[in-house]
Amino acid sequence: MKRLILVICLITVAAGFAAAQSQWDLEISVPYYVGDVSGDFGEVAEFAFLLPNVKWHYYFGPEWLHIGVGFKLWTLIVESALYPIVSVESVLAERVVLNAGIGGGVVFAFGLLTDFFVENLFFPEFSAAILLGQRRIFSVGTGATAAMASGDIVFMGTVFARWTL
Repeated sequence: MKRLILVICLITVAAGFAAAQSQWDLEISVPYYVGDVSGDFGEVAEFAFLLPNVKWHYYFGPEWLHIGVGFKLWTLIVESALYPIVSVESVLAERVVLNAGIGGGVVFAFGLLTDFFVENLFFPEFSAAILLGQRRIFSVGTGATAAMASGDIVFMGTVFARWTL
């Protein structure tokens, strides 16, 4: 089953290169706030670490509001997670990008230490970024991501640098 999901993901990614409305986001995030909703709401992260991720979307909809479906890959280099994601993105005043989405449902985790498939794990996320440069492929911003499973919710605030291709 895992190999079938991986093959489907690779075929979808390859098809994304040919699609006119496809978009790749290469992002490096640094968490600054982490917490949960079990009574302890959170605290400033004690140390910084990089969280690289790649997101591919096929967007459709009007110019000012894109709705997208795709895949997101988070990695800690030795451990990674791949899951489907649905997003809504809007560019305001030609420089401010707002993005909200929810990913998961099914998550394929793999790496040097683990290799497993998880169901009913969801990742809602929201971000705001400012596009920089003439080509507007680089942006910096902040966002929040949560992980929700069986009533438990943990969340993380991040700052990021993103390249959109």
